[in-house]
Amino acid sequence: MREEKPEVANLLRDLSGRVHGAVLTPENSDFEPARRVWNASIDRQPAAVLVCADDNDVSVALRAAFEHGVRTTVRGGGHNAAGRALADGALLLDLSRMRHVKVDARAQVATAQGGALWRDIDVATAQHALATTGGMISNTGVVGLTLGGGTGWLMRKYGLAIDNLLRARVVLADGRAVSATINENADLFYALRGGGGGLGVVTAVDFKLYPLQEVLAGLVVRPGAEAATVLRQFRAFAQDAPDEYCGMVVLTNAPPFPFLDPSWHGRPVVIHAMCWSGDPVAGQQAIEAVRRSGTVLADHIGTMPYAKWQQALDASVPAGRQVYWKTASYAGLTDTTINLLAQAVYDLPTPLTELHVQHLGGAISRVPDADTAFSLRSAQFFINLVGFTESKSEFPVLRARVRSLYDQLAGQALPSLLPNFTNEDDGDVAEHFSASQRTRLYGIRNRYDPKGILALSRQ
Repeated sequence: MREEKPEVANLLRDLSGRVHGAVLTPENSDFEPARRVWNASIDRQPAAVLVCADDNDVSVALRAAFEHGVRTTVRGGGHNAAGRALADGALLLDLSRMRHVKVDARAQVATAQGGALWRDIDVATAQHALATTGGMISNTGVVGLTLGGGTGWLMRKYGLAIDNLLRARVVLADGRAVSATINENADLFYALRGGGGGLGVVTAVDFKLYPLQEVLAGLVVRPGAEAATVLRQFRAFAQDAPDEYCGMVVLTNAPPFPFLDPSWHGRPVVIHAMCWSGDPVAGQQAIEAVRRSGTVLADHIGTMPYAKWQQALDASVPAGRQVYWKTASYAGLTDTTINLLAQAVYDLPTPLTELHVQHLGGAISRVPDADTAFSLRSAQFFINLVGFTESKSEFPVLRARVRSLYDQLAGQALPSLLPNFTNEDDGDVAEHFSASQRTRLYGIRNRYDPKGILALSRQ
């Protein structure tokens, strides 16, 4: 039996009989699966896991952790590739039982608990023909993705998830529960939106909703040999694209799509994923050029419910793989960057690796920098090098090769990083902010968590 540190033993004693959820320690049979997250390369041993049943559990646990000086982490969806939901020797607050979503259709507001997944919101709001910007993978945690900025298919029309966040219910490091809005605890509200975490545990969020039922969306697949051409076309189209269009170009080996000729499965391809959130007839006309040009191996685009499109890519990122990724953002894509990516599709770190090129702009760029801690309002494009392997022994090579490709691409990148796409070796994302922004954020962190109990904690 592993010996507990005195402060952990005292913490567990204080939790006994005072929380409604389950307290799991390494001696419990449920502990091992409870400490696992989406990225299988993360292997950390928290001292205990509290599967929270309600806000009271969060408050009691944080108050005790604050008193005894036990570092605490929090997990909503557990989808963060850096595994910031876990830390060795810490108390893990697992919010996975707290997934309720309530929709006020008249006010066009959705309220979600801290453990909700985007699928929970998408399904609930779809019943009222409403939606808001959410992650492109529906089993991602709502709060974690939002606090990191929150990119998604509706971001160019309606802004990032943080731009639609109306209110956050936050349990602070000392156990106090507060609300954060544009008018209430405004400094906390600022820092929560893109500041990289470490401020409190968000147990509920309110989002602004918009009338939306269906989108024009899907994939166009072309040979990898046309990657440079497709990327240049994407660059040109994205610069002046209407806000209703959101696109992503993926360079990878072709998955076994049922709509793609099997002779192309496993071969280098370039996939243009796109979503049009306005009038579908106008969308058909707007995307015609980027949809029809080049050698089209498969065109799988049509009108569908937004909630269905939100789940369309889930199968491409199953839990249990070893994951390592790097991210870089750009004011513009140069031919040098495009050529490097086009060459890389023929020399991927692993057969499952994907290189994602996405664009920002639109409504994102119209929010003043001073309103939120998000630091990339001026970026036009970002690239994610998403390394996957199912082999633990292959992971060190994967990591080294993704880093090498990143080093080649990073020279022309902006200094700030998108928090949701950082990895464990990127450290505190605030370190990549400007000096003034970093000073402001650290001051807010020190005010709300003076002992650093929640340092680098992410949901």
